[in-house]
Amino acid sequence: MGYKYEGIELTPNVFVELLIQFYDGKQFKRQDAIDKITTYHAEQGGLLDKTEYVSVFKKASAKLRDEGLQQRGYGVWQLLYKKKEIDEIVKKENTKDVELKADKEIGVGKKAVYVYYYDRYREFSLLKGYNVWECKIGRTDVDPLGRIFSQAGTCYPELPHLALLINCDDSSLLEKTLHDILRMRKRWLHNAPGKEWFLTSPEEIESIFKWLQTTRNG
Repeated sequence: MGYKYEGIELTPNVFVELLIQFYDGKQFKRQDAIDKITTYHAEQGGLLDKTEYVSVFKKASAKLRDEGLQQRGYGVWQLLYKKKEIDEIVKKENTKDVELKADKEIGVGKKAVYVYYYDRYREFSLLKGYNVWECKIGRTDVDPLGRIFSQAGTCYPELPHLALLINCDDSSLLEKTLHDILRMRKRWLHNAPGKEWFLTSPEEIESIFKWLQTTRNG
């Protein structure tokens, strides 16, 4: 089957479709996307009649602003085009019936630090013989379960596995301390979206928290 845009100029509408094809669900740099899409379009028989395609990207990104395209930093973007479709599916299934409960809850306080991951990450790491995997360590000063579900539950085809909930009085300080310790251990996943993903495990985070408690009390 031939390329549907063979002999056609790379317009913003064509760019939108190719951007979704290559980058939906991913974080990417603007120039990398431009280079990849223009190269692909030309190799498949499409036409390129411009010397630069930054303006085309800008027009395409404007079309996707309400469809899940977000700017994460200077020249860095993330596309979650399928998010709206998944949101509608979840709403139809009634999210009130979806139970998101922590495997373990420790600590005391009205605020919280949470640890969640996606089961496929853990399963893959265990198959490889590793005892750490991609986990997100975040914080919330409101309803933690509602916060986690609204943040991640509808963005991906599976629910996050909420493994650990640490109740505390100062979630900002505890989160920063955990992050700093894991950064010292070189566990930060700098290529992941945001700054809260680390190679760790709920058991390791609980161990660090207990050590912090002992240090503070002793």
